[in-house]
Amino acid sequence: GSPKLTAEGMRGFGGLWRRLRPVYACGPMKPPKFMGVASNGLRLMSVRSDKLQLDVTSDESDEPAFFDDWAADLDIGATLKEKVKRERKVHDDGGAIGRGKRKRAQAFVKIWEGTGEITINGKPLVEHFYDMAHRAEVLVPFEVTKTEGKFNVEGRVKGGGPTGQAGALQLAISKAIQNFEPGHRNSLKRRKMLSTDIRRVQPKKWGKVKARRGWQWVKR
Repeated sequence: GSPKLTAEGMRGFGGLWRRLRPVYACGPMKPPKFMGVASNGLRLMSVRSDKLQLDVTSDESDEPAFFDDWAADLDIGATLKEKVKRERKVHDDGGAIGRGKRKRAQAFVKIWEGTGEITINGKPLVEHFYDMAHRAEVLVPFEVTKTEGKFNVEGRVKGGGPTGQAGALQLAISKAIQNFEPGHRNSLKRRKMLSTDIRRVQPKKWGKVKARRGWQWVKR
């Protein structure tokens, strides 16, 4: 419902009116002076989250005037977000899964407590990725959560190249660790390892060699 002004609430505007009355009495009002006096009066108002109230006090009383009707109509507690407690998402066999994407690559990962063995598409990690940078990118989630050598990883990845597959596996492993132990979510989220990298290669433009690269200019 719409808020209603009570008699006690109207009494609270006495001090504000006494500050604005000299401006009305001086004849034509100048906008700068009027806005200055009005802002000084409105600065006394403060809306608090626990109980909606206006701290506009009159000269007759030092007690603030409350708008109880406003507090009754507005359910302030409903607007506060309750902290969601995440639960573990572990299967009956003790494993947690995660999915990730990067460019054209898609990855599906399952982790469980073990000795740190990692297999990708049925092959060890060192055989699937020949570049050391791609291997290190896959292992970053374990370094962030300080769980190196505590999980066995079995992953399947398809599409894309080695860079896209490494990024997809990193995201999938991060989500699997979060599902296995929600307490690691803050450390992973702080490193932005739970969000998909939406960057894509720009298409080639007509009149250009690539997306931005122009033809070499020849003077003569």
